[in-house]
Amino acid sequence: MSSRTYVGTKAFAIRGTLLDAGAITKLAEATSLDELVNRLRGTPYADSLTRLAPPYTARSIELALRGRLARVNHSILQGAGRYKILELYYLRNIAWDLKLSLKAKALNRTYEETIEYLDMTAEELVGRRDLIAKVLTAKDVTEAVTMLSGTEFSTDAERALAAYSAGGEVRFFDLYIEHAVLSAISKEYSLNSKLYSSRTNSNGVGDIVAVDVDAYNVVSVLRAKLWGLRDAEVQDLVITPARRVGVSSLNAMAGAESVSEGVKLLESSYRFPLQNAPNDEALIDMVEEAFARELRETAALAFVWQGLSPGTLLAVIRLMDVEVGNLAAIAIGVEAKIDPKQILAKLRT
Repeated sequence: MSSRTYVGTKAFAIRGTLLDAGAITKLAEATSLDELVNRLRGTPYADSLTRLAPPYTARSIELALRGRLARVNHSILQGAGRYKILELYYLRNIAWDLKLSLKAKALNRTYEETIEYLDMTAEELVGRRDLIAKVLTAKDVTEAVTMLSGTEFSTDAERALAAYSAGGEVRFFDLYIEHAVLSAISKEYSLNSKLYSSRTNSNGVGDIVAVDVDAYNVVSVLRAKLWGLRDAEVQDLVITPARRVGVSSLNAMAGAESVSEGVKLLESSYRFPLQNAPNDEALIDMVEEAFARELRETAALAFVWQGLSPGTLLAVIRLMDVEVGNLAAIAIGVEAKIDPKQILAKLRT
């Protein structure tokens, strides 16, 4: 079986395991975490819950769900052959744990305090558990960053440490580690765009990569501006080649008088219905949510236009990311006794 046929067939098989709107609603209507777990046992996530023991927490449920996400992502790599971009998207699972670990070290959290917030299935599946272990056992965040020397995260981790040391904003680690992964993804697509093309390039690998890169570039520029980075430092965060939101537009955002003025510059590339936000942080969150909806729509349409192609497999990877994020949000809502309608309204659908 060719790589193209394999990945296309695999994509449609995995898509059939995604939860429909009715199942999501039923989960959001759970009255307790015990009831939520029982309902999840009737879904494809059942096997991931076998090691989950009461008392349940939203966090422990999320980690169990992310364990399945990692295993499904890893199964996709088996037989994917020449489609390296799928390996790079898998790296996002490892980056998720690394970001949390570096932030924990910056906040002087102990190994014991941090390890309970990690699953590390993704690392175990590809033999990279030692990467996170070294970070967690470092004496401080500076040593933790040093432990990443020689990895694909090293340069950006050093930049994150410098930005954090200067400004005290721990979320710089999120921005820079994500920069490391998406830079590699963008480069891979640019160098091998023909490999990832199909009879119709609509809603394929190129479009999904474009939304991911645009979302990162725009949100990172706006957040870095809000957190006080200089224009030149903000521009260093930009992933190139840029996509629908060009470098000139991103530079203009970085130099805008305010975050709201920067957001207005997005209108030439994306028509997002952004309502009035109470503050700059909320406005940036709205932009991020708008990109998440754009991604979900683009990924869903891949199954209409892409057929048996790497576009459908990348699409299902991203749709699973969204689904696990939504299920984690449901767990948080149920734990906090939030009304189901409010929970559903905040999901990325």
